[in-house]
This record gives sequence, structure tokens and C-alpha cells, in this order.
Amino acid sequence: MKTLLLLFTAACFCLVPVVSLAGNAHPTLYLEIYALDQNPDDPGPAPSYLCVHSSPGPVELPCYAPKVPYSFAIIPLHIGKIDSPLAEGWPLACGPGGGYAAATFGVSRSGASCSFVGFTACPGFLIGPSYAGFPAACLVAATSKCHDWMDHPGYLTYFTTTDVGASYFDIVSNADEGCAIVVNCQAEYDLGTLIGGGAQWGGSQSIICAMDPSTDPTAVDFTTWGSIKSLYR
Repeated sequence: MKTLLLLFTAACFCLVPVVSLAGNAHPTLYLEIYALDQNPDDPGPAPSYLCVHSSPGPVELPCYAPKVPYSFAIIPLHIGKIDSPLAEGWPLACGPGGGYAAATFGVSRSGASCSFVGFTACPGFLIGPSYAGFPAACLVAATSKCHDWMDHPGYLTYFTTTDVGASYFDIVSNADEGCAIVVNCQAEYDLGTLIGGGAQWGGSQSIICAMDPSTDPTAVDFTTWGSIKSLYR
């Protein structure tokens, strides 16, 4: 945790007193995945959709991509279920509201072998030190503002040669920090951070992609027909 706070201090230049009862109740970490025939950072620029969602409403997160020989998988970190409204102001504290300013996590791979290429920060973010090495210890922080769910902080890149079998990627605790957690716009750890889902590259799709309802204003609660009728008695 000390590493994360030091990075965050450097990114924001200063930390000011936090606001209580603020932040996000249950921000959720997901992995998305996109397959490309070239490394998006060589020479770049990377496609914008790797870092920013263009959809204004709830979206199904792309968690599966087909694999062909000599291709790349690009895996952004998606931070969903950010509370609304977004906190405003910078440097911190931003005042009550949702949004995020940093995240720490790791990524594990299982299944078919593929080579890790690198971890890239999206515009408006910087990557912190990784003593255990990427992708086991990934640390990223905002540089100029709080971010909403549409913004990805960064993405990982993998490469395959001829093995097109299924590779699976999952979010795990940062090997340096010992946790996978979001820092909100009040410079506090969102202790309710959840792991939402991983990604699959190649093979027959066996993973179920999640829906991020971050922008859906309709809250859904399960009930019974009897409970509904009792409201009209």
C-alpha cells in the first residue's frame, strides 16, 4: 500500500484531507480483451477504444476474442460500477461523489501459453513501480483529474505464435501490494472493491461476459408477486 500512496502523491503533487462517507460503494474490476494483428504501441497510436468507451449507456464488456497465429491480445482494465455523480475538483480532495483516481492489481494467465509483452498506461494516467514485475504487480494512477467508468487506466499486451488454444486471464492481488483495489477521488481506498470477471483469448468461448450497469439509472431488486400485490392493498 505504501507504494501506491507514494505514486499517488507524485501524480497529484499533494494529498489534502479526505472527505468522509464518500467514494464508491462497490467498484468492480473487469478485464476486457481485443485481438489485433499488430502491437498497438509499435508504432502507435493505439485505437481509442482500448482506453475509452464510446457507448453512453450500459454495455456488455468484451471478455472473449478469437486467436489466430502471430497476433496480439490487448487486455484493458475496466473499472465499473462507479458511483454517480462523479466527484469534481483536482487536486484532491474532490468532494463527495464517485469516480476513481488509481488502481492496483495483478493479472494471472492459465491455459494455452502466450507471451506477455507489456503494460501501457492510457492517456491521463501513469504507471508506478513494479517490484514483482508486470503483470503480477500493476499499479496505475491518474495525473490530472478523477475518472469515470468510461476511462480505462491502462492495458496489457500479449503475443502468440502458433498456439491458438484458449488462454484465460484473471485479476488477482497485486504481488507487491497484496490486494486488488481502487483508490477513489478522495484519496481513500474503496474497501468494497470487487473482482467482476476475467477474459479469454482463443478456443471455444466458455467465459460469460458481464454487463457493466454503471450508467443505468434503474435499480433492480428481486421480489415476489405477492409482495407487489401487497403494495396496492
